[in-house]
Amino acid sequence: MEQLCSIFTLFGGIRPMARALGESPSKVMAWKRAGHIPAQTQAKVLEKGLAQGLPLTAEHVVFPLGRPAPDVANGGAAVVCDQPGKAQRAKVAA
Repeated sequence: MEQLCSIFTLFGGIRPMARALGESPSKVMAWKRAGHIPAQTQAKVLEKGLAQGLPLTAEHVVFPLGRPAPDVANGGAAVVCDQPGKAQRAKVAA
């Protein structure tokens, strides 16, 4: 699912979002600058947004500025490690 706008835009801006959540605008602005909403606040943000009829999903509160782009340098390929970790036990022959 591609997110087209930030959660801050869906709320109508920093001040309307702060008002809806009962938080200070400076706190909500700090969330925007940091690019994340604190984990302990995410459920409240989702609840208040849904109560206002906003089309929010959990993805909006986890990625408030939108989902990050895939890792281009890695080409999106899985990382494979064929070296056993030091904490792994050696296989014992039965």
